[in-house]
Amino acid sequence: MKRRKIDRSFLNNRGVNILLSLVIALLIWTIVTVFIDPNQDTKLKGVPVNFEQDSQMYTSLGLDIINDPMAQVTVDLAGNGTDVYGLTAENVLVYPDYSIVKGPGTWELNLLVRVLGNSASRVSASTTDTVTVVFDTIESKEFTVQVEMDSQITIADGYVLHSTTAAPSIVTVRGPESEVEKIGSIVAKVPGSTDLENLSTSKIATVTLEVRDVNNQPMDLEFSSLDNSIVDVNLTVYQNAELPLSVNFINYPPNFDLNSLNYTLSQETMVVSGRSSVIQNLTEITVSDFDLSSFQLDKVYQLQVNLPKGVESRDNISTVNLTFNTQGYATKTINVSQIRVINQPANMSITALDSRISSVTLVGPEEELEALSPNSVVAVVDAADIQIAEGREKLAASIQIPASTTIFATGSYSVECQVSAAGAQG
Repeated sequence: MKRRKIDRSFLNNRGVNILLSLVIALLIWTIVTVFIDPNQDTKLKGVPVNFEQDSQMYTSLGLDIINDPMAQVTVDLAGNGTDVYGLTAENVLVYPDYSIVKGPGTWELNLLVRVLGNSASRVSASTTDTVTVVFDTIESKEFTVQVEMDSQITIADGYVLHSTTAAPSIVTVRGPESEVEKIGSIVAKVPGSTDLENLSTSKIATVTLEVRDVNNQPMDLEFSSLDNSIVDVNLTVYQNAELPLSVNFINYPPNFDLNSLNYTLSQETMVVSGRSSVIQNLTEITVSDFDLSSFQLDKVYQLQVNLPKGVESRDNISTVNLTFNTQGYATKTINVSQIRVINQPANMSITALDSRISSVTLVGPEEELEALSPNSVVAVVDAADIQIAEGREKLAASIQIPASTTIFATGSYSVECQVSAAGAQG
């Protein structure tokens, strides 16, 4: 009697009754689905669409998908309960039917469904959902970055904005041809800021690129992308300076006084610009060398302006005219019989074979030329400045007037010389 009473209290427990009911219901459902009704229909929601499957069907046409058609669909499954039961989105492949795509444009595509795994042949799957896909020909095009400056960016007095360069200076846009061809320019617009006011030194600004259409209006890219969207813009600032111009004279007698030359340049000074470290070390700008031996009376000479590396003319001047005031000057032609050889190598002997140099042209103040004796003029062969070999050679000679600091010779002259080893018999 006591044992029977205990069993009855267990069966009357509410929790035990609920659990027992669930077990019986599950057993009945399994029997029905597997044995009594093996053909089950169910819907599987949230299955992602795989757009890479069969992609060769459109890539072979030179096309690519330019929109972002990520989608999840509902798949209808039918089959034996043991096969259908437990299938998840990972067991089903859903992909577009690209067979109708013939060219660029927007296409509404049906979806194909494939069940993966051992139950693939026993379960049928389908969906009525569709996807919208945009196709176009993909193009890559390079653009040189154009730099623009905000009006608030200012340069200090005495300085100039020499250049603005972007790094990288070229960007590549990749996207549908129809969109890429609408792009007119890629612009790096440097915005104004407090550290870009009254500039006297170079600065670097990091700028986000702006895409503009052919009408120079801002343009949003829907499908295309840039390989670089941010660039560094180098703002190079140069210092200005107004410097005097000077001439470097060459080929004049050793004792000649250059200050005796009365000459003028068509421009006495030049405004130049360059890096401060260079400009601050300059005191003048030298034009190209003037060979005094090429001098002619009453002739105007055009000389190139030689700017140091990194220095530019703000006046865009590359040449100047050199003019001599030759009033009171004259020329005189003489024969020079005084010939000397100096700086002979220790192992060589050089002997002048010519007894004179004929028709030497001298230039200088007329009164001094009239009083000058030909014996006061010397032709000097400087062996230290030339390459010589044994035998007869014509060696260059310079004309010197030791008694005058204002007379010089024009033209070029040479002397026939015998060159032999020192101590050898001539």
